[in-house]
Amino acid sequence: WNDPAAIVDAFETLARYPLDVGTLFQGEIVRWPAIPPHYLPTWMAITTPPAALLLTLAGAAAVVRRGAARPRDVLRNTGLRFEWLLLACLTLPPAAVVALQANVYDGWRQMYFLYAPLCLLAACGLRGLLAAARRPWARRATGVLAAAALAGMAVDVVRLHPHQAAYFNFLVDRWTPERLRTRYEMLYWGAEYREGLEVLLARHPDETLTVNAAAIQSRPILPAAARERIVSAGPTGQGADFFIIRGRRTRGLLPLPPPPSLGVIHTRRVYGSTVLTVKAVDLSRVDEAAAAPARAAYRAAAAGEPLFRSEAFDLHLDGRTLTWVVESCRREDTWRMFLLEVVPVDPDDLPLRRRERGWLGLGFPFGRFGVRFDGRCLARRTLPDFPVRALRVGRQWRDEAGEQRREATTVDLSAARRR
Repeated sequence: WNDPAAIVDAFETLARYPLDVGTLFQGEIVRWPAIPPHYLPTWMAITTPPAALLLTLAGAAAVVRRGAARPRDVLRNTGLRFEWLLLACLTLPPAAVVALQANVYDGWRQMYFLYAPLCLLAACGLRGLLAAARRPWARRATGVLAAAALAGMAVDVVRLHPHQAAYFNFLVDRWTPERLRTRYEMLYWGAEYREGLEVLLARHPDETLTVNAAAIQSRPILPAAARERIVSAGPTGQGADFFIIRGRRTRGLLPLPPPPSLGVIHTRRVYGSTVLTVKAVDLSRVDEAAAAPARAAYRAAAAGEPLFRSEAFDLHLDGRTLTWVVESCRREDTWRMFLLEVVPVDPDDLPLRRRERGWLGLGFPFGRFGVRFDGRCLARRTLPDFPVRALRVGRQWRDEAGEQRREATTVDLSAARRR
């Protein structure tokens, strides 16, 4: 307010904001300045309740019609002037974003202030519909429909709670398994970690729980007694007893299909997409129902001929699912001991920022993609959708002198398919 001209600086910052994060939009990672012009309008359309969208359009049409009929009253009439101000507040910022090719990301969170004028214009639209319904029965029917629409919004919020920020309307395919998760950003605030912590606290009421570091951000929300029982495993996750895993993609990469469930003790889905998974690293800490898939997977892998075998591990390939078996493992091996690099048939098939690398690295932290049980380690991963030519597999460890060592071997999948 002290310097109204500062709005110019704000728009310049918006147009040239240097943070290069990338965002998942319609199944692709888009980055500034290549963000498509329809990015913001599309996000607003698919994450706003349809009734609010229709009423907003009706309100905008009514405001334009009244302004066109009485152009001088736009400045003289307080009510009409306010309505035009609402219309300007709703349309000019998105227009500026498109014109300036602004760096927006994580959905449309930089533009959430637009929801206030949107709701007020929707109220104008409802008022206009009620005024146009000249007969009492028509006015009552319009009110009932509006009330039903508002009730539907409330039901959606309650049903999705506490993950209501992942709301999408019927303009997108919401119910196909994992479709939302692999096409749009979901729950980028990390609020889902709280539910994972609460599940673990309820399952293990008398234990101190060591979890991956990312989940610790929700610890301050818990009661004081519960906070004392939650311990961070550190930035690498080494030594964690449990992993609380979000459904959000790894920044800069397209989401991969979820791995087959191993040691999963809790899963939360919004619509058809996974937003939270809680896993135990050691199957001795979960019930038999949660341990059964891992034990069955190990027996199936042990009974089959491995695609690749070394002194430390066996690698099995069943369709697009990789099973990684280690005959002996230690607690400290639960994070990034074993490595996998997926080599695409064509590097252009790999939607990475640095395509010249030509491969997509997938670490195998056992708490996320696998489990430990009976002295053995088992990890499973689903290959990405793009055609895969080869796998580079290996392990890293420290020798007796404390130096880090690494071995890797490339496996030609075309030859494996011929066999």
